[in-house]
Amino acid sequence: MDYDKYIEALQHETPDAVLGSIMSAAQFPDIQGIGDACDIVQSTANQNDIDLINQYQPMFYNYQFHRLVNRQDVLNVIRLLNNQ
Repeated sequence: MDYDKYIEALQHETPDAVLGSIMSAAQFPDIQGIGDACDIVQSTANQNDIDLINQYQPMFYNYQFHRLVNRQDVLNVIRLLNNQ
C-alpha cells in the first residue's frame, strides 16, 4: 500500500478522515488503542469519552488516551501497517 499519499493527505484533511481511508484500504485491521467511535460509545462507561465522541462525531477514537485521533496516531498506524 502506498502510505505516502496518506501522509500527504494529513496536510489538508483531518486525522480522522485520513485514518478512515487507511483503515478502509487495509480492511479495518485491529489497532490497539484505537477503535470505532460508535463501538466505544456503546461499550464504555467513561462519560468524558462519550461526551467527546458525541460532540465531534469522529469515525475513530483513541480509547487508550481518551481523546480524538491525532496526526501522530495516523503516523503510528501507517508505521504499524507498513511493518506487517
